[in-house]
This record gives sequence, C-alpha cells and structure tokens, in this order.
Amino acid sequence: MKIIRKERVYEGLPAGSAVAMAVMETSGIRALIDRSVKYDSERKLSPGMAVKAMIGPIFDARKKLPLSGVRYFYNAAPCDLLFGDGVEKASLNDNALARNLDDIFDTGLDELFWKCSKLIKKKYGLDSHIKHMDSTNYSVFAVPSPDDPQDVSAAFPAFSGHAKDKRDDLLQYAASTITDGDRVIEYCRAYSGNVADPVMDSDTLDFLKEHSDTKDIIIADCKLVNSSLIRKLISMDARFISKLPDPFSDRVRDGIVYSALNSDLDPSSIEGYSVYDTVADTECGKLRFIAYRSPKGTRQAMDYLRRQGGKEAYRRFACFSKRLFPCEEDAMRTFNEVLGTHRDNAYIVKGTPRKVGSIERRTSRGRPSADSPPPRTVTEWAVDVEMEFSEALAADLTKKRDISVIITDLPFANEDAKDPRDGATTDTVLRLYLDQYKVEHTYRLMKSGMGVDTVYVQTPSRANALLFVIGIATLVSSIMDAMLRRKGGTYRTVKRACVDIQDVTLEYRRDEDAISFSGCEGSAEKVFGYLDGIGLDPSLLLERCG
Repeated sequence: MKIIRKERVYEGLPAGSAVAMAVMETSGIRALIDRSVKYDSERKLSPGMAVKAMIGPIFDARKKLPLSGVRYFYNAAPCDLLFGDGVEKASLNDNALARNLDDIFDTGLDELFWKCSKLIKKKYGLDSHIKHMDSTNYSVFAVPSPDDPQDVSAAFPAFSGHAKDKRDDLLQYAASTITDGDRVIEYCRAYSGNVADPVMDSDTLDFLKEHSDTKDIIIADCKLVNSSLIRKLISMDARFISKLPDPFSDRVRDGIVYSALNSDLDPSSIEGYSVYDTVADTECGKLRFIAYRSPKGTRQAMDYLRRQGGKEAYRRFACFSKRLFPCEEDAMRTFNEVLGTHRDNAYIVKGTPRKVGSIERRTSRGRPSADSPPPRTVTEWAVDVEMEFSEALAADLTKKRDISVIITDLPFANEDAKDPRDGATTDTVLRLYLDQYKVEHTYRLMKSGMGVDTVYVQTPSRANALLFVIGIATLVSSIMDAMLRRKGGTYRTVKRACVDIQDVTLEYRRDEDAISFSGCEGSAEKVFGYLDGIGLDPSLLLERCG
C-alpha cells in the first residue's frame, strides 16, 4: 500500500452540527440573544455566538463535550464565517464561554428563553395554545461552590432522594418546563433539586399569567391538582386538564371510581378505551371528571397483580413450609387465620397438613449414659402451601384497579366547539390529556440527546445558564422535528437524521466561496433530503444573519 505523506487541508465541520447552527442563526435566536444580553462590545465572541458554538457539538451524534473541549470541535471550521470576523478556534476557549454564560444568567434566563421560543415558533408558523407542564431532575457531576456572592440568585443543586436517573448519591437540579402541542419547548427554569413540585408549578403559572393569553389549555400530571393551584388557574381564566390524585377534595376520586364501576362505561372512539364523564362538587366548585379504562392501564394492573400479588402471597405463606405445630388442628387454624388476610390478591392459596416425625431433644447436655432409654419420636405438623395465579380472579380484580380519572374545567359538549375552551367532547379531552407524553419526548431530548445528564460546570449560575443553552438546543431540535413531521420526506426525526449523516462533513472552499459535502456514496443526497424536510436553504448554512 502506498503512503502519501502530503496532507489535504480543508475547512469544514460535521454536517449535522452545521444544519442545527444554521437553523438557530436563520431563525433569529442568535441575534435575539445578542440584542438582549449586555456584554463588552470589544469582546470577540458574543453571547449569542457562544450559545451557537456550544450547541454545535450537541448535534454531533458521535460526541458530547465539556466547555473546555468545545474549541477542539471547531479545529477545521471556518470560525470567522460561523461566529464573526476575528473569531478563531482559540476564541472558543472555556473562559470565553463561561464569561458569556455569566452574562446570559444576569439577563434573566426565563424571560430570554420564552422570547427565543416565541421567535422561532413565529418564524416556522407554529402557534399551539396547548401547554404541557411538567418537571424533572438531573444530576450534576461537579459540586458548585455555595460561597460565590454572585450566585445568590442562582438555583443550587441538592440531594433530592428521588433522582429520576437513580443517582441519589449525586446532587440534583430540578427543571420545570412547558412544552406546547407541537412538542416545542417554550419554558425552562432550573431549581434546587429538593424544591417541591407545587412550588415549581405555582411559579410556572405565575410566569404564564404574565406572558401568555387566555386561550391556553394547560395540561399537567396530578402534581398540579391542589386547591390553591386550581384557584390560581381559575383566576387566570386558563382551562386545564390533569390527572386526579387520591387526596384531592375529600377523596372525591373514590366516589368517581365507585360511580364508574357501578355504571356502564361508554365506548370511546380511541381504540380500546371506555369512558365515564360526570360532574362533581369540590372545594373549588363544580368540576368535570372523566374516568376511563385503557388497554395499557389494564395491562399494568394485571402485571401489578401478578408481580406484587406473588410477593405478598410468598411473604404471608412461605413460613408454613418450616414452621412446626404440635397438632394438625393448630396448624390449619393458624393457616386459615393468615388466609383470612389474603384479600384482593389474584393468587389462589391452598394448604395441606403434613405430618412430620422428629427425634425429641434431650433436656440435659453431654453424651447420654449407656442405660438411658432411646429418644422418643415426636409427631408434629407443618402445612404444605400451593399458590396459583388465577387469570379469571385477576381479571375481576383488575376492574377495580385499572380505572384512571382526569379532572378538567373544559365545558362538556356533544360536539366539539371550534375552540375546545368553549366545549369539548369526552374523547377530545381524553386525547388532549394523553398527549402529555410529548413532555417526556422533551425530557428524553434534553437528557439523553442534549447532555443534561452530564453537567460539569463549577458555579450554580453557570449551571443554570448551561441548562438554558441545552434548552435552546432542545428548542431547535423540537422545531426541526415539527417541520419534518409536517413535510414528511426522508427523515421523521432529527435524531435519525443526525445518526444517518454523522460521518458527513460540510466543506467550505474559501477560494471559491462555495460549500460541498464529503462522505460515503450518497452523503450529499442525505443532507439535501434533511434540508428539504426542515425547509432550510443550503446557501444559508454558513451565513450570519442580522
């Protein structure tokens, strides 16, 4: 094999990163950040460009980098075109990025993120009035110093005791978010890991009250449902849908479930679902409740009865295989007493008495004398236990466990109004609630795709600002996902596209002022298919706007 020592020098960067950075640029987010954040105008790298630089590696399917490694990602990139005249690879060092994170934090992260989301949604023609509220937590792998006086307004990480990633040994941040009906993240705020969910929900509602209009329908899990938050929603004139927790309003849920079980649930147009729609008095006035049964809920209830019921049955009856009784009557009486506590369990348990012969133990210690009588054989009794899972019994018990209930203040209607706030059918309310999974899509993006699960910065303010950056990356990704779903085509998700073009490089030919794509056969077609799907002009991939 011939070795060619002459190197081929090029300017370029991974195509997936270039596409995401171009969407951020052409949408106006980068320019909005630069207009909103106060910074030294003599600085080479502006705050908006710093955010743009940090999201580049996030969209490379092969790697995730700490701040100190960002500059190396752009070793071959035309940095002056991407980030401004005079910007070089060395300008992207961790100190420059950290200074910009400090300035972004001082601007007010919640307000700035909301403006960025509104801007890019308007740019791409997205205007959903559905707001999915939820919160999550994430671990930090570096302990910020609590002694920095500049960080008094920042959220500090704390041990939460219920980490979503099971890393209770690490400090946690919490994040409260809003995702709209198009799966686009609109709001993201960091909290200490031990802040209670109602506190975050109350803050989020206060923010919405100041920044949103009265057309919104707010959808959340059961953490939203307490009397104070519902009264706040009513005062906002915002409609809501939420899962109903057990303790709310003198356990009104128990009455709803009882009524549903004693009524014929109506078949739903949602396949496999059946529903019961009613109104009940609560401490917040009359509200609408929808009890429903779903295939997933039935499966989960059956799995619970099989798994947990087996554990409970074993805990109650396993001892009988070793425990000995002086007579058969004592053995069966004790067994039947325990069997009487075996309720609401799908395992059928049977006990059979068994005679056990054992040698009577001597009362004195040491070796018996030669003339001692032989030891007596003592008859005792044990109980052999058989446990069998009953599908029929489980199916009957499942009917009491697989009822879920949601609460809403959307008015009932036999036919949907143009605006669901004016009237919605049972199935429409249920569909809106079931779309809550879109929040989980956002969290999967933020954690596994964007790197929230590995935060290494050393100060709380920078950790909070870094969540803003990751939120911007998630926002850009969710916008591109929405466009791919709208247009169809080669790719359905950004993740799939980034994986497919991870080895494709965008090359810039400075002498010709032209770009091209290099990679395996068909690489260019893949990139152009991706660009067509999100509606991005290829000539804008390295352009700066504004």
